[in-house]
Amino acid sequence: ALARIIDKATVPAYPIKPRKKLIIMIAGILGLGLGIMMVFLKEALNKTIRTAEDVESKLATPILGILPLLKIKSKDKAQPIMAFFDDNKSSFAEAIRTIRTGVVLSGLDSQEKVAVITSSVPNEGKTTVAVNLAIALGQNEKVLLIDADLRKPSIARTCKIDPQEGLSTLVAGTSAFEQCVHHFKEWGIDILPAGIIPPNPQELLGSKRFGVVIKALSKKYERIVIDTAPVQAVSDAQLISVHSNEVIYVVKADSTPYTLAANGIDKFKKIDREVIGIVLNQVNIEKARYYSGEYYSGYYQNYGY
Repeated sequence: ALARIIDKATVPAYPIKPRKKLIIMIAGILGLGLGIMMVFLKEALNKTIRTAEDVESKLATPILGILPLLKIKSKDKAQPIMAFFDDNKSSFAEAIRTIRTGVVLSGLDSQEKVAVITSSVPNEGKTTVAVNLAIALGQNEKVLLIDADLRKPSIARTCKIDPQEGLSTLVAGTSAFEQCVHHFKEWGIDILPAGIIPPNPQELLGSKRFGVVIKALSKKYERIVIDTAPVQAVSDAQLISVHSNEVIYVVKADSTPYTLAANGIDKFKKIDREVIGIVLNQVNIEKARYYSGEYYSGYYQNYGY
C-alpha cells in the first residue's frame, strides 16, 4: 500500500487549550455576579436603622433630627459631649438646633416642659444628645439638665463636678437644692448630677418623693432635660417619663436593630407616654448618600456638608 501526505503537520503558533482569555472573562463575570449577589443578600439581612426613611417606615415615629458621625481623636473622648459648645457654627450644631426647634414646637401647649432622653441600649449617644440639646435650649430658656441614669452616670465626670451630691441625695432629702444643683456658666445651664448611686434605683425613681422633686424643679426652670438609662436594660426611663411631657428616643444609625427600637418605643406606648420623635445619631454621611441618594446629599448640604 502506498502512503500519501495529504497535509503536512505544522507547529501551532499558540496553544489551543487552555483558552486563558475566555477563562478570565468567565471568572470576571462570575465574580462580579457573586459580589452583587452578596451585596443584595447583606442588604436584605440588614435589620438596622440607617436613614430617615427607615425611621418613618419601620418605627412609625417622626424624626426630630439627624446627627452626623463625628471624627474625634482618641485622647479627646469628651468631644462629642461638648460638640455644640466647642463649635456652635458647625454642621453638628445646626443639626442640634433643628432638634431644639422640634422639641420647642412639640411642647407649645404644655405648662411643664420636661423632656426624657433615652435609647434602646448603651452607647447609642443619648447622653451626648441630652447635653448638647440642653445647651442649645439654654440659649433661649432657663434650663436644668438632670443625670437620672443612676446605673451609669457620666455627666458629673464630664463636667468635673462633685458626684456625691445630686439627684439621689436631693430625693432622699439628705442634701439641699443648693448643694446638689450646679450652675455651669460656660454652657449657660444648671446641672443636677446623679449623686450617690442607690442600691435600688427603681425604688427611688418610682417613689412619690421623686415626683414631688420633679414638680418643684419644673416650677424653677422653663425646661428640664433628663438623661435616663436605656429602656432595654431597665425600666427607669418609663418610671421617669410619667413625670414628663416629652420622650425623645435616640437610635444609633446602622447599628441598632429596628425591632429593638420598636420594642422600646412600644414600652412607652403601653404606659400612655408618647415618643415625640427619633434622633438618628452617628450617621455616616458618605454611606447615607449611598443609601438615599439625592435626599441625603441635599439634606447635608443644608448643614454645610
